Amino acid sequence: MRQGTGRWERRSAVLRTTVRLPFVVVGFLLAGWLAACGGSPSNPTTVSTPAPTPSPRVVILSIDGLRSDALQNAINAGAAVATPTNASRLIANGAYTWRAKTINPSNTLPSHASMLTGYLPDRHGVTWDNYDPAKPPLAVPTIFLAARNAGLRTAMVVGKEKFNTFRDTGEMGNFVGGPRSDDDVAGQALGQIYSGVDLLFIHLPDVDLSGHATAWMSATYAAKIRLADLALGRILDALPTNTTLILTADHGGHGSGHGTTDSLDLTIPWIIVGPRIRKAYALTGDVVTMDTAATAAYLLGLTLPSDVKGKPVLEAFATR
Repeated sequence: MRQGTGRWERRSAVLRTTVRLPFVVVGFLLAGWLAACGGSPSNPTTVSTPAPTPSPRVVILSIDGLRSDALQNAINAGAAVATPTNASRLIANGAYTWRAKTINPSNTLPSHASMLTGYLPDRHGVTWDNYDPAKPPLAVPTIFLAARNAGLRTAMVVGKEKFNTFRDTGEMGNFVGGPRSDDDVAGQALGQIYSGVDLLFIHLPDVDLSGHATAWMSATYAAKIRLADLALGRILDALPTNTTLILTADHGGHGSGHGTTDSLDLTIPWIIVGPRIRKAYALTGDVVTMDTAATAAYLLGLTLPSDVKGKPVLEAFATR
């Protein structure tokens, strides 16, 4: 108790001495402190903090079974037909090629496996085209794993059951499965966009289904492309300004099928639009479906395994 009392008495003496300091000394000390802080009572310094640059977001949108020439024909159809105006918006504001290539076999599940991993089928292992939980899992990671490991929010919204193959990897944060129509997929995708995901994959199934039902390039097939364009428009209107969108397809088709090495099956559109992307720019280099994963990773600052076959499509970027 006595020691404690002594400390308090000494502290009180110091306080009393401080209080008895002449006013001019206190004023001098206050002025020095204000000078060190760079301001005065009547003119305080305001430090402006610039708003942080929003983190990039990426959406990969795959229109199942979309042939490049079919989309071109629909865009160029003119006033007589309801033109896909939203796809036209992408062409006017982004970089594109009508001659990108998918993999062989040019089927939905293996093609999307290559699109989302950056590997060919002989490496990712998916050569079948249906959901079969008895089949081996993907032999390589998808881009969703790299995003999750970087702390990013991810989601997948799809229109066919076979995409449960990706769900079973457990690599994406949210998975909304099928079967679903294009319109339903778009509605579900809006919910994911509004929730603030950083990487979103969207799959629209109806163009492919119409190709199988009525043949590729039929009037019904063309009508489904226009409806897919409406779904695209809903998605585009909801995207934050810091989003880059890649629009592509898993395969084309001819007759009532696909899956062959015919160029009509292998040739797909590839369009990219975003803050760093050239506008109305026709890509001159080759693009393959594995480049989609690599380009998305480049945009998000992610590192994929060193042996992936896909490469970022750097030609599309106005600045790197």
